[in-house]
Amino acid sequence: MPIIDMPVDMLLARISSEGDASKITADDLGEILPKLGCEVEEVADMQEFVCKVCGKIYDRTEAQGPPLHCSNCGADFRTFPEELENLGTSRVLRLDMLAVRPDIFDPGGMARYIRGYLGIQTGLPEYVLSAARIKVQVDPDLSNEDSYRPYIACAVVRNVELDNNTIKMVMNLQEDLHWALGRDRKLASIGVYDLDTLAGDVFHYDAVVPDGLKFVPLGLSPNDPDANLTPREILEQHKTGQEYAHLLKPLKKYPLLRDGEGTVLSMPPIINSESTRVTMKTKQFFIDVTGISQRTVDRALNIVATSLKEIMPRIEVECVMIESPAGEAAVSHAVETDSNRQSSIVNRQSASVSPVVRITPDLTPAEMTLNVRQAAETIGIDINAAQLAELLESMGHGVEEGPHGETLKVLVPAYRNDVMHPIDLIEDAAIAYGYDNLKPELVPTFTVGSPWAIEEHSATARRVLTGLGFHQVMTLVLSSEPAAFGKWRIEPDPRTVKIENPISTEQTICRVSILPGLLETLAINKQYDLPQYLFEVGDCCFVDPDVETGAREERIIAACMIGTHVGYADIRAVTDAFVHEMGVICTVKATDHPSYIPGRAAALFDDQGKQVGVMGEVHPEVLENYGLKHPVSVMELSLEKLLEV
Repeated sequence: MPIIDMPVDMLLARISSEGDASKITADDLGEILPKLGCEVEEVADMQEFVCKVCGKIYDRTEAQGPPLHCSNCGADFRTFPEELENLGTSRVLRLDMLAVRPDIFDPGGMARYIRGYLGIQTGLPEYVLSAARIKVQVDPDLSNEDSYRPYIACAVVRNVELDNNTIKMVMNLQEDLHWALGRDRKLASIGVYDLDTLAGDVFHYDAVVPDGLKFVPLGLSPNDPDANLTPREILEQHKTGQEYAHLLKPLKKYPLLRDGEGTVLSMPPIINSESTRVTMKTKQFFIDVTGISQRTVDRALNIVATSLKEIMPRIEVECVMIESPAGEAAVSHAVETDSNRQSSIVNRQSASVSPVVRITPDLTPAEMTLNVRQAAETIGIDINAAQLAELLESMGHGVEEGPHGETLKVLVPAYRNDVMHPIDLIEDAAIAYGYDNLKPELVPTFTVGSPWAIEEHSATARRVLTGLGFHQVMTLVLSSEPAAFGKWRIEPDPRTVKIENPISTEQTICRVSILPGLLETLAINKQYDLPQYLFEVGDCCFVDPDVETGAREERIIAACMIGTHVGYADIRAVTDAFVHEMGVICTVKATDHPSYIPGRAAALFDDQGKQVGVMGEVHPEVLENYGLKHPVSVMELSLEKLLEV
């Protein structure tokens, strides 16, 4: 979890500004914050330093000492100590925070959270937004794979009054959101600019070639003739560009944000331009968030806009109109063999599609339905709809009671990134109720647990095969169609459960057989002496429309033998001994199977005539697919079918 430095004076001032909270002190915060899930590491006196080059402010402990270089612009304070200024000391709370709550990483958001918890200001906060006067036009090329960063959300903030503390808060909030929401700028990155340095009311978010233009990145002097760099040069030469170059290296075109006269605001997600830098004299902000995740981009802007409003109540937050081409993804990925025809298709579609217009920030709350009884049972308290609504309102939600008091319609603030399911609302209610107030109770009925029958049979099966000289292994449950079927010379099983969003091409399905994993293990252990006897008892997964979940697990046991003289007779003897020790009788019948040598495979049937397994000597082509040079015999049985569990 991240450690956040929270200025004590600023936090107390924002809590006290709404209602009578004058009795709240720093000591009170030490008791309140842990109840809200924020662990107080310490209260510390921090030394404040400011980089004179870019304006970034640092909080440093006495043990840390002054920074050696600027993490924002790369200024070297050891070589040029005059570029670092000492601002004095400030008292901060060092908080161990939950990464899922970036809306409380700053004094404004935290004060809002505490005011609700203390009952000073409950319910859904309302923020007035002014009508849009600036429009941002989005280049359709940003939706192409070779320049992909298509999403942008913007806001204008007017009547800004800055001091060292507010500038530090804005910069720290940016970096904290980059980490907590943006995945280190990959999903989203934030830019804050001095609006008075910009011109025009139509801005442009474009995809540009790496060497297409030049601008002075933040931290370099406009008077330095070598400071005017192309996007490619920024990635190669600038400290921040080098640090985040991996985010743009795969692209052929880079995103760039410019005003109506072509002045560069930034090259997302790398760096802002020096000409738009925020200073103590800044009176108006232009804020943008760009990224590859629309939800993340929107949430980040909502957090920034509302946090600024909490810190500086007099500011005016103004919307921005985002104009994006409709259908650009489909157009950009059109596939046509005739290049002339493709061009005509693109032109025709582009001309017929109107742009999509969004207004940002959008602070419309999300609606969720919460079952009162479910909430009460989950928390473990006796509570009615009105009491539950009161708890949720103290956590900043809007609440409307449903019919008969059985459900609540909850309005979730647009800056809450962590509420995605009713259970998240229940957690909020539990925090508001207070975990310390929950009374432990004994369960009304005591029972003694016992293992499932299939687990007892599995344990017996392991003991039997171990006694027969086999070693147990555990292989991966996830596999792929080439590994599970292609190597075994069989067609894919229609009952295979497929992974919707696999993390790799090697893990796309749930296994339907344990044998591929056993032969993979033999292939890995070719350097060891022969013979080798391995077995595994585990679950395979099959699509089954007759069960509620649509798929079921089945307990399978498989064994393999590899050696110079291993054959069908060896695995048949092992299988007969295993079945006998398990106390069942099976009938063996010859079978033809693509994975086994013809004439050396058999199927096993129970006394009802139902097939429960197969055994045989593996086909040479299968062995070649695994790189095995010695004969292999295998058997695989369904324990559930064999024992009718």
